[in-house]
Amino acid sequence: MRVTRDGVLLLNHRDGDTILVVDARNLRELARIPSSSMGGRRPVHAYLTPVIGGRQFFVALNDGVSTPGQPNTDNTALFIDVTPGSPTHLTPVGEVRIGQGHQKAAFHPTLPRMAVSNINDCAEIIGVYDFADPAAIRRIGVLDARGIGLDGATPATTCTLAAGRPGVRPAPHGAATDPQTGRGVHNLTGTGQFVAVDMGGEPAGFTVLATRGWGGAALAPHPAGRWLYGPQYAPREADQRAPGVACQVGQIAVIDAAAPAVVAELSVLKDGPACTRPLAATPEAGARVGYIAVAPGGERLFLPLGTLGPETMRASAVAVFDLADPARPTQRGSIAVGLHNGHRDMAVTGDGARLLVPANIANTLTVIDMAKAEAVRTFPVAATPNRGAAFSATTGPSRPSGPPPAR
Repeated sequence: MRVTRDGVLLLNHRDGDTILVVDARNLRELARIPSSSMGGRRPVHAYLTPVIGGRQFFVALNDGVSTPGQPNTDNTALFIDVTPGSPTHLTPVGEVRIGQGHQKAAFHPTLPRMAVSNINDCAEIIGVYDFADPAAIRRIGVLDARGIGLDGATPATTCTLAAGRPGVRPAPHGAATDPQTGRGVHNLTGTGQFVAVDMGGEPAGFTVLATRGWGGAALAPHPAGRWLYGPQYAPREADQRAPGVACQVGQIAVIDAAAPAVVAELSVLKDGPACTRPLAATPEAGARVGYIAVAPGGERLFLPLGTLGPETMRASAVAVFDLADPARPTQRGSIAVGLHNGHRDMAVTGDGARLLVPANIANTLTVIDMAKAEAVRTFPVAATPNRGAAFSATTGPSRPSGPPPAR
């Protein structure tokens, strides 16, 4: 869900191939817009672009249902004008075919450019697009399998699109933009690499960065720029590919966008820095990092824990790191929240004061004071909450987890 500065909420309806448009002030439905005019299907992730040249767009990424590796006809990016007062306000103004999804996107803070990753594509792992004219969007750069070292010479260097088959699945998932350099960064969860994307060039440029980890779901930039934080599922306790220590539920890769380079890989312990208890044989064995939020002032970052593995797994904490040194975060005690299974998202209120964390097993929402790093309220909500957005007439919309605002 995304909420605009003038109080319009837009929500992708994945299985209905539509975008629901709602007045956030009174929860009145304004429109239902088809997610594509080009055969795109299953809109999942959505973004608000930065305001560039006085214009802003809502971008819906259509995941598609076509078989990976087969002709791609249903993966697109749809642009809807959300500029207040525009003659095309809340209508589609452009669409472009992209690689085979699931997708994530990063946007340049001052140029009409986006870098889109494609989880089921070896020919276009990341594509960079110029939307200066949304009616004629141009692709200006492509990163393929060879660009990340998968040349097909051996099974170990062959790109594959399916887990369990010979080869390596890049599986990009997670993207953010550094507001200082304008570089986008994508997480290749299958290879354990991050890719820094120079969206300002034409053609766009790519720098591949290795880590000892794997997995992930999101990245977040430091609000002052230069540093980005990429949670990874591993190293973790008992992981066969990247084993970690007892109580470890993943790591944070710290990326210097100015270099660009990975400058630190820091363990995330489930309960906090002193945790040494094994999680094996408990419902917390599948607990893992995923989504991430950085306090608007840059004081600390928050990692609501989700789970890997079966539906019996549970997570009940938000890991917290202080950012006194933004290049080397330090973990503090975790915050207890409701029980959850699977991916766990969150929302940050427009004033940056509160982090809202859902729990789909407990059916609750926990409100965290981001300045104090403590829970101040938990209350029941509708069954199986997973994502959220906020709007206030005084503080505006919840802070987007997509591109940073233009500086």
